[in-house]
Amino acid sequence: MDWTIQAARDAITADLHLLFPLLRDPDADVRSAAAFVLAVATGEIPHISSALHRRLAAEDNPAVRASLILAIAQLAREHQDKHAPAWARDLWSDAAQPPETRVGAALAWLCLVTDPVPDELRTLLTDRDTDQLGELFQQVPWLPPVDYSSGLRRCIHEMLTPDVPWSSA
Repeated sequence: MDWTIQAARDAITADLHLLFPLLRDPDADVRSAAAFVLAVATGEIPHISSALHRRLAAEDNPAVRASLILAIAQLAREHQDKHAPAWARDLWSDAAQPPETRVGAALAWLCLVTDPVPDELRTLLTDRDTDQLGELFQQVPWLPPVDYSSGLRRCIHEMLTPDVPWSSA
């Protein structure tokens, strides 16, 4: 099965010229899906990363911003971009950023590093206001559609305390 996944990823890379325009589509779901698909490309990574960063700078939809951040982080992790953890940390630690940007960047940072979780990050992710982003994050392709009330909370729980079984209570 690995060869079929690789073939699909190579096909995505071969058709990047069809995908880049979708980052500017009027439909937010299309833009979010385009980011998700671009994150699995196998080549032209600097070009893809640059396009995702440009779209992030212009994006006004909160769910798409979160998708773009996670796409950038996924590419960075797979292709060992040593600058990505600092970029993600700068985003999640900047109180001037919108909440979905900070939480998306926090999740991205957790995926990019093996460092201990800083207290500031733990506070951000466990804040009650973060729970209010649950429905928004259900629109982000990276999070499994658990449910609207606990999908984000479950993801955060599993990232911060992987050895503790999940309980929605």
